[in-house]
Amino acid sequence: MPARLRTVADGVHLGALVPGELLNTVVIDGPAGDVAVDAGLPWSGRRLAALLRGREIAEHAVTHAHGDHVGASAWLCRHTGAPLAMGAADAELFEGGSRLDTHAGALGRLVLAPLARERRAVERRLAEGDRVGGFAVLAVPGHSPGTLALWREDDGVLIVGDGPVNVSADPRAPRWLPLPRGLHQDPAGADASRRRLAALRPALVVGLHGRPVAAPDAWARAVGLP
Repeated sequence: MPARLRTVADGVHLGALVPGELLNTVVIDGPAGDVAVDAGLPWSGRRLAALLRGREIAEHAVTHAHGDHVGASAWLCRHTGAPLAMGAADAELFEGGSRLDTHAGALGRLVLAPLARERRAVERRLAEGDRVGGFAVLAVPGHSPGTLALWREDDGVLIVGDGPVNVSADPRAPRWLPLPRGLHQDPAGADASRRRLAALRPALVVGLHGRPVAAPDAWARAVGLP
């Protein structure tokens, strides 16, 4: 699979870190340099280097501090010189060096938590209302304490870290990959946060897991809204 970014919205590019876009990075164009969102697994460095080649990365933003999203974050910042930004609650855990076992179920604690092996300082602690690459930061806890989403109201583009995961190549006809609820820290809180995002009726959902969705009603139904 060639390592290349795919433009999915104005100034928004998706880069698959594993086949089928089941794990991605997102690059947002910026006038003072680009923003790389999430860094995947600890061994994603070579793939990230190919995807980011020729780009000036001004910031590395993280949707949440789980091992499959921050596994290569320290490498990415070291490789590009970009500062790291993430939700304040997750930043405390990430910098502290403890296991990022913010999962209700054993699968997440045993498999995902150990993947955040290398840590570094977090230069910017993000909160609701902050701006990242022209997007507004939304605090959507539940999947982890500091989970964030990025929202561009002008054209209805929403960038989310986790789920629902679409495995269909047709953005208007999504097919959902079931995931264990135990991967959330607080499943009920994650449900509430997802319903909040679905109520925005985003024109395009760009997930760090799965393929984009351009079917607002289908995405809303997938998170439990009528």
